[in-house]
This record gives sequence, structure tokens and C-alpha cells, in this order.
Amino acid sequence: MNIVVCVKQVPDVDDIKWTKENNLDRVNMLTKLNPHDEWALDWAMNIKSKFKDTKVTAISMGPNQASEVLSYAMAKGADRAILLSDRAFSGSDTIVTAKILAAAIKKYVSDFNLIITGHLACDGDTAQVPVSLAQILDIPDVIGVNEIFNADKNMAIVSQKHGKDINIFEINTPCLLAVKEEAKEKIVPKIDDYIRAQNKGIEIYGLDDLGFDKNEVGILGSPTMVWKAFRPQVSKKAVKIEQNFSERLVDIILKAE
Repeated sequence: MNIVVCVKQVPDVDDIKWTKENNLDRVNMLTKLNPHDEWALDWAMNIKSKFKDTKVTAISMGPNQASEVLSYAMAKGADRAILLSDRAFSGSDTIVTAKILAAAIKKYVSDFNLIITGHLACDGDTAQVPVSLAQILDIPDVIGVNEIFNADKNMAIVSQKHGKDINIFEINTPCLLAVKEEAKEKIVPKIDDYIRAQNKGIEIYGLDDLGFDKNEVGILGSPTMVWKAFRPQVSKKAVKIEQNFSERLVDIILKAE
């Protein structure tokens, strides 16, 4: 069984920087692995532990330093890591990102049975890439997965929460699952795991390898763009209430509205 896990290096929320095109300046910011993608890795490793012939490939698109999250993925147990890195990819919106990921998966992991992603990335919070990727690859998907009960070469059985309701899906593979909750068993790499990961190479592919024209990717190829980005100004004011508490609270709430 072959599992692909899409991972993303995201900026630390305390170190946000922007380019002049209103895109995140990923090269000059402190970064980390997107939390939802770490959950995806853990789910993949949980499945791998049940099937000895399972291989996990971690794939990411980003600048060269995104190799850090791929090395971490291999320390967690991924067998292979692929980095899609090219200056031409910079500024790609969600649909172009999905197209690039899909092209790489078709070319380099064409025999996949399952793709696991995080439900969303905490830098963009769009949750658009997983569904777009599934559509481009023409495979079924379940978004917002909270538990993977079983997954093999033929099908996956998963659950999805909607408020107090729980939906159970039986879905044929190949398919894509976007997870929204942590795996029951978290994988915490040990020193030996990090050493082993350092001895594994990361495959790096760019524009020419995937057969794209520079006008099809990045800012030039993206149908959407960031019009404006800014830090919201938050102001706080304390009000001391010494008497007529209920009346004063109602008065304050009405004025705020």
C-alpha cells in the first residue's frame, strides 16, 4: 500500500512578514510544520504500523528550507520525501498549488492508494487545496475527517463530525482524506529517528521536471490574488462597574452593538 502525505511549512504566527506583492515572505520568517499536516502524518504512520508493506511518501511545495519539515516527516517514519521547489512557484494560489501537487503525484507516486492531508493550513485557512487536489486527480475525497477506522488497498472507513452528528463513510481507494483531528497514537521521533532521517535524501523537482510553463504557475498562473493584507489593530478598554451591575452591563452591550 502506498500513502502520500501532503505537508506544508507554515510561518510562526509571531514572525509574520510580507512581500511587496502581499504574499507571505516564507524565506525570511520563522517556520514550522503545519499542525494539521502533523496529524495527517500520524494517521499515515498508524496505518503503516498495521500493514508491513505500506510505504509513506511525504510531499511538500515551498522554498528550499521546506526540506526541514520533510526531514521531520522522515524522522516520524516516512519512507520517501519529495520537495517541489522553484522560484516560478512563488505566489501560487490554492488551485495552482493543487495543480503542482497533482502533477508531482501523477509523475512520481502514480501507484498511490491513499492521500492524507491536513484539513487546512494555519497560514491561509482556506481548506481549498485538499478538495482541489482530489478533483484534479479525479478521486473521491472526505474532508474534515476526525477518525480513520480502517484503510487498505481497496477502501477506507472514516468518520466526520458535524456538530453533534457523526457521519461514517466507506470510500473506495485511491482516495483523499483531509483530517481535522489528531490521531489516537502520536508519533514522537527519537534521536535515532532523526539520525536515520539525515541519511535519507530528499528528492527535489521544479518547473521543468513537472512540465509546466512559467505562465501556468506562481502569480502569473493564479486566477486569484491577495488584494490587501494587514495586521488588525486590536484595542481593549476596561470598565469598572461598582453598582447597578445588570443595568450597566446591558447598557454597555447595547452601545457596543
